[in-house]
Amino acid sequence: IVLPRLVDVHTHLDKGHIWPRRPNPDGSFMGALTSVGADREANWTAQDVRARMEFGLRCALAHGTAAIRTHIDSLGPQIGISWPVLAELRAEWAGRIALQGSPLFGVEAVADGGHMQAITRAVRAHGDGLLGCVTYMIPELEAALDTIFRTATENGFDLDFHVDESNDPAARSLEAIADAALRHCFTGKILAGHCCSLALQQPQDEARIIAKVAEAGIAVVSLPMCNMYLQDRQAGRTPRWRGVTALHELKAAGVPVMIASDNTRDPFYAYGDLDLVEVLREGTRILQLDHSGPDWANAVARTPAQVMGIEAGVIAVGAPADLILTRARDWTEL
Repeated sequence: IVLPRLVDVHTHLDKGHIWPRRPNPDGSFMGALTSVGADREANWTAQDVRARMEFGLRCALAHGTAAIRTHIDSLGPQIGISWPVLAELRAEWAGRIALQGSPLFGVEAVADGGHMQAITRAVRAHGDGLLGCVTYMIPELEAALDTIFRTATENGFDLDFHVDESNDPAARSLEAIADAALRHCFTGKILAGHCCSLALQQPQDEARIIAKVAEAGIAVVSLPMCNMYLQDRQAGRTPRWRGVTALHELKAAGVPVMIASDNTRDPFYAYGDLDLVEVLREGTRILQLDHSGPDWANAVARTPAQVMGIEAGVIAVGAPADLILTRARDWTEL
């Protein structure tokens, strides 16, 4: 089996490899948030962020990755620290890995006009025309999304959101994003990551939300390894679900779907090495991709490349012979 070099559309290079100094105390989502926040406050200088991001890029290159989109924690002074590092690494790694960055901050910060101005300036100066945030059910969600969509339209930005990373069926910010996209007649690309709670909706609610997502032109990326690690974790209790979104149903509705690495060796996911063959292998098992059509390799290749707007993830006559050569003779061997 021969593969094209693969495309990792949802990662966190700036968080990577802090586990040895800041592990998650209990494996929970809140434990991860608290640990990362403390480590960022104590350690995230430009030198530290650069060293860890570059190590992540070296790992990804060794495993055959052609392109990466990373989320950049964008809160307070970290905006001025991490975004210039991203720009330097993008230039240095050109020709080896195509690197994109998208801002990451909680949706409640959208109400802070100064924060949004700082984010917009950073994206203009150092970014790749991407805007986004972490969405969840706050009373001001609709107003915040309106601000995000207006800012994206005014600046020609695409959008990339962290969405409903929760096992609470009441978490339906994915539907709010779709409503906002339709309300604003948004013509840029939109990627929604995680969308975990979608899989726990009642069937009629799930169908309604998926139909809106398809109509709004939103693509969805599932992060199977990280979400299986974090979701439905309770001490002393066996987890009851796998944490992933309704990926088969989304694909059946015509929504572009992908899987990606997400976090690597940090409090959100203690493992991983930015190895997309591993992501495809584990995604096949976790999401049961193996009896649902022959084209799921596109989820780490052609489809994320299209979302990123780059030429990658395909094997074609006349294209560069930029390939991953395996010794596997059939799919289960791979």
